[in-house]
Amino acid sequence: MIFSIGFSLVLGLVWPQVFESCMPWMIGSAVVFGGFNVVVALLKFLRVTRDARRVQPGLAIGLNRDGLMVAQQWLPWAEVGRMVVRAGSLGGSSELVTTARNNLTAKVPLDYTDALPATLDAAVRVLSAGRAWVDLSDFD
Repeated sequence: MIFSIGFSLVLGLVWPQVFESCMPWMIGSAVVFGGFNVVVALLKFLRVTRDARRVQPGLAIGLNRDGLMVAQQWLPWAEVGRMVVRAGSLGGSSELVTTARNNLTAKVPLDYTDALPATLDAAVRVLSAGRAWVDLSDFD
């Protein structure tokens, strides 16, 4: 934004008769588009810091043949209702949302783990013997 405004001012000083009439439009558009980019970058920064604050120390996702642990909550496979990976937007992390049959919900930001969504789905299918899976439809 500063470079565009500076470039416009230089053009106005070097060729004032050519650029004098469009100078306000050039500077105004640089300010509007630059301001928009600053707002988008600020939103991304706020979402990243929010997700980083949600990360808890310790194991985020744990799987075995008896069940799974998501966000420090243990669920046997029979109690797992739905597992969905929601895509992040504007810098926000994609997250694993696990809902138990009693409507208890646990969320884990996946961008802060080593787990890839497809790998997680394969592990859940195998260890639950096909009783549970991860819905990856947001990525289709």
